[in-house]
Amino acid sequence: MDKKTIRNDIIFIGSLLLVAVLALVLVLSFSKKKNLIATIKVQDQVVETIDLNKENDKHYYVDGVNGQMHVHVLEGAIAVLESTCPHKDCIKMGYVSETNHPIICAYNQVYIVIEGYESPNDLDV
Repeated sequence: MDKKTIRNDIIFIGSLLLVAVLALVLVLSFSKKKNLIATIKVQDQVVETIDLNKENDKHYYVDGVNGQMHVHVLEGAIAVLESTCPHKDCIKMGYVSETNHPIICAYNQVYIVIEGYESPNDLDV
């Protein structure tokens, strides 16, 4: 292969990658952003429902089975800042803003799940 063929191949592959990145940016920018609701449950009982799109920099204190937990909502995400549990796995999860990542504290039997809804009419609170 000569240098001109290799150069043309590199330009072609680079162009394909550029088109793919631009298409991804367009799709992500025009896709609907889901509204997010965080539900905090203690022993399967709902104790708090939080609209993550409306609440910002708000603190909640949840009484778990074995002690209190300090929960914080910030910029569309939720996290446990303090807990009485021994391993602190719920704190290590950090801020969560995705529907497929629940925060679970087995010690306090607290479960925080995020659900998405398309429009305010879809929300059943």
